[in-house]
Order: sequence, then C-alpha cells, then structure tokens
Amino acid sequence: MHSALKTTPLIFAGLAALMNPAAASDANLILYNGNIITMNENQPAATALAISGNRILAVGDDTLAEKFSTDKTRRINLQGKTVIPGLVDTHIHAIRGGQTYTSETYWYNETKLPHALKTLQEAAAKKQPDQWIAVVGSWLPEQFEENRAPTVAELSKAVLDHPVYVQYLYDYALLNEKGIETLKLNEAEPAIPQGIQVERDANGKATGKLLGHIGSYNALFAKMMPADRQQQLQSMQVFFSALNSAGMTGFIDPSAGPSSAYENLFALQMDGKLTLRAGYRIPAMQSGTEAEWFKNLMAFRQPYYDTGMVSFLGIGESIVAAMNDGVQMGPGFTSPQAAKDELRKVAQFAAQRRIPLEIHAYTNDAASDILTVFEDVNTTYPLQDLRWSLAHLNTGSEATLERMKKLGLSYTVQMGPYFEGPAILKANGEDIAAKSPPTRAAIDKNILVAGGTDSTRIGIYGIWQAIEYHVTGRSLGGVIQKAEDQLLSREEALALYTKNAAWIGFAEQNRGTLETGKQADLAVLDQSYLTVPAEEIDKIRSVLTIVDGKIVHENLTETPAAAQ
Repeated sequence: MHSALKTTPLIFAGLAALMNPAAASDANLILYNGNIITMNENQPAATALAISGNRILAVGDDTLAEKFSTDKTRRINLQGKTVIPGLVDTHIHAIRGGQTYTSETYWYNETKLPHALKTLQEAAAKKQPDQWIAVVGSWLPEQFEENRAPTVAELSKAVLDHPVYVQYLYDYALLNEKGIETLKLNEAEPAIPQGIQVERDANGKATGKLLGHIGSYNALFAKMMPADRQQQLQSMQVFFSALNSAGMTGFIDPSAGPSSAYENLFALQMDGKLTLRAGYRIPAMQSGTEAEWFKNLMAFRQPYYDTGMVSFLGIGESIVAAMNDGVQMGPGFTSPQAAKDELRKVAQFAAQRRIPLEIHAYTNDAASDILTVFEDVNTTYPLQDLRWSLAHLNTGSEATLERMKKLGLSYTVQMGPYFEGPAILKANGEDIAAKSPPTRAAIDKNILVAGGTDSTRIGIYGIWQAIEYHVTGRSLGGVIQKAEDQLLSREEALALYTKNAAWIGFAEQNRGTLETGKQADLAVLDQSYLTVPAEEIDKIRSVLTIVDGKIVHENLTETPAAAQ
C-alpha cells in the first residue's frame, strides 16, 4: 500500500477543519442576551452567537458565552438588541455613486422646500466658488409641503456664486443662473453632452431647464464632478462606511460604466480597505454589436467568480441598448427586430457559457419582448438553473410573472415606484399603480425575489427605506397606498436583502443566514426590527456591523459588566 494512504484519516480530519474552520477553534467574539433573527428556517431565533475568525462558530442560547470563551474572547451583552444577517443590496449603483457621494447633496428627508434650498446654501459654504452644488435624483415634488419643485429663480436666489444642478429622477434637471452661465447655454456652443436638450423661452434664452435621458444625464453630471481620483477614492470609502452604518455588508452593482469606473473599487480591494463585499456585473459598452462585445469581454473570464470581498456576477443591466426602455412609465415600448436578434445572440452565448445576467425592464412591454427572446433561447439552452433575473418590472402583469416562473427567472425589485408613484399612476391608471411593483404577486408565485434600491439616483441607499416601503406599501408623499393584500411581512421584506440576496450572488452556502459554519456577516440594530412602528423602519441603524468576522462599524456602548 502507498504510504500516503496510511495518513488518510488525518487528511480527512484536516480537510474537515478547513471546510469548517469554526469547528476547530474557540471564539474570538461572542454576542449574547440578544434577539437573533437568523433567517434560518431550521433555527429561526436565538439569543447568542459565537464567531471564530471569519466564520460563525455556533448559534444558540446564552450558554455559548461560557462554552466557547477564552481569556482572549470579547463578549458583548446585547441587552436585548436585534441581530440580523448582513444586508445586501442586489441592485445599487454603488461604484458610480460612491465616487461622487461626498460631492452631492441629498433631499431624502426634506419635507419643506425652504429647508431643501437651505441645504444648497450649506453645501455652497463648504465649496470653492467654481464647484457645483448638485442634487441628483431621489426626491419628489410631492414630498414637499408646497407640493412642487423649486423654480430656477429660487435656486438662483438661494445660491449666487456656485453653479447649482438639481435633477428630478431622469425626467428633467434645473439650473440656477450661475449654472446656466457655467454650461454656456446662451452661447453658440453650449458645454453639454449629446442628448441634452435646452429649454428656451420665446426669445431663445435658456430657461434653466434641461431634458435628456439616462445616458446623457449621467454624462453631464460626470462633467460636473471632481475628476481627481484620490478624491473619488476617499468619497467611495466614506460612502461604503455610510452603508456599513445601516447594517449593510454587501452589494451588487448592475452596471458602473466604463472600465475606469471600477479602478477605485479594485484599489480598495488590493489595499485591504474594502468594508463591504462588492459584487459587480458588466454592461455592454457598444451599441448595435453587443454580442461581439460580450464575447470579447468573456473570452478569458469565468462565468462568475468570488474572490472573497469582490465577486464578478456576469453581465447586466443594459445588455442590448435598443431593448432598454429606460425609465418609461407607461405602455407602448417597442424594440426593433434587430435589437431582438442581437439580444438572442447575447442570450444564447450567455446561456451556453452559463454566464449570469440581469436585464433592465421598467415596463411590462419591455419585459414581454425580452421574455419572447429568452423563451426561444430556452428551447436550446435551458435557463432554469442560471439565476438570470429581470430588474425593476414596475408594471409587470400576472402573465409576465408566469412566463418568468416557467423559465426559472428571478426578479430583483427596486425602489422606483416609491418615487415614481405619480408618474406610474398617470401613465397606467390606479389598478396597475396600486400593485407597482408586483412584489407580492411574484412571491406568491414562488419566484425568487431579491431586493435592491437602485440608488443613488432613484433609490435611497442603506436599504431600510426600501424595507419600510415593502412593509407599508406607501409611496413618497402618500401618492400611492397599496392594499393590505399587496404588502410584505417584515420577515418577507428582510429575506429580500439577506438570504434571497445571497442566492442571487451565488453565495447562499456562505452567507444570507446566521448558521454555524457560515461567514460572519451580520449587523446589530439600534431598534427592534420586528416591533418598531412600521413607519419608523427607515430610521433603523446598526450599532455593530461585522463583515467576514471583522468589525467594520461600531457605535455600541458597553457597560463594564457587558464587556467581560
């Protein structure tokens, strides 16, 4: 017998320890006397959790505090606080938004227009005169008591010596007088990218209102923001820390743009400074020949892979430009046959190579066109196990959901209707608007639904406002109030951003629930998620966020007795 075979039992024992490293050591951190929502159906609740290295050593009752402690173990008495698996946003433009985060102003919580205008003045006081003051999406005129957007005159009065840019979702943008001057809108060659239209008065003068589309608005805003890479890197770190403070431990970015946009993310990874697990998909960067683009992109790349803190999750969100309905609210979207043919090529290639994808479909019409192509591809290359998903689907019908289910597609739902309720209502009528997005119907059909925010332009980063929206069904300003039978339970809403999010990211064996042997990604909350009034869920924050066993955010006050 070969001598190596004599050590087989030891080899197996070593392998077992490597596969479940938590089983081979004592705890370095124990949380006890808490309310642990594990999201594990076999053990839904616990009071204590022990961590060894980057893995969960045990989940159970408070006897763990003694069973796995050593003189080097940090023990935290949670004093009844709630613990959840780390939150994961499965559709957030975090790479792009993170790099401009510290340069932007946000109106998420403003309810009065004068207060919103004051935030512009406060931002201006901290900037050089030539720097832009920008509010880019994620606000709604109906959120203000005045029930309207600011006027150009009000923007100009509020801020005189800085250019101001206020973008309402992807519908329109407003400038103050300094902004009009800076972009040279009244000169022969305005300093604006292709696709931006300048509204003019009867005398041909710029009114201060700009019209465009997703691509042109993003190109315009990119020109306004600092180009200094170090400043962008620092902004990304600040943004990721803000996400950690909400209890987020990961995200999936569906499309960050050109390759240069990813450089700072990879720099943080290489420097060991990432505080979130970052998944990313790559969009098509050439129109009309997307299949060729993706074949070249994937020539030397695995279908998907996970390096620990950064994972590549295939292609998305704009896969074929002419199939993308942008932010269209109502019916009537049609895609040309050439675009359908191109999508068929991309889908066949992706299905054959088993490459994950997520594709944008705001409207039921866009989704229908996409599904017709996917159904054709499915006859040759089954899609059932590929974890492909449709994103948004704000006006998805029962028939569309049934088609998705037959193909094995999943659904990533975002916050668009929270802000876009008035536009969806106007374009589709009350019956459709009251069920937008169709999250309840998808869950009832046993479609895997994962949650995103679509921030930072159309959603609110940090997930809690999205969870509140799922639970209350109330859009911003109360424009839409979903019926009781359209709401999600708190457990269902949390699942979208924990165990279902892990599944979308091919990580369900390691994350998404709090179980022995899984990676230690979790958050301790400052309020009880299950009992706090529904309309206050958005105020929940983390007092302790742990990613891969490391504390990345802490705002926890311990008494001497609690920190034994």
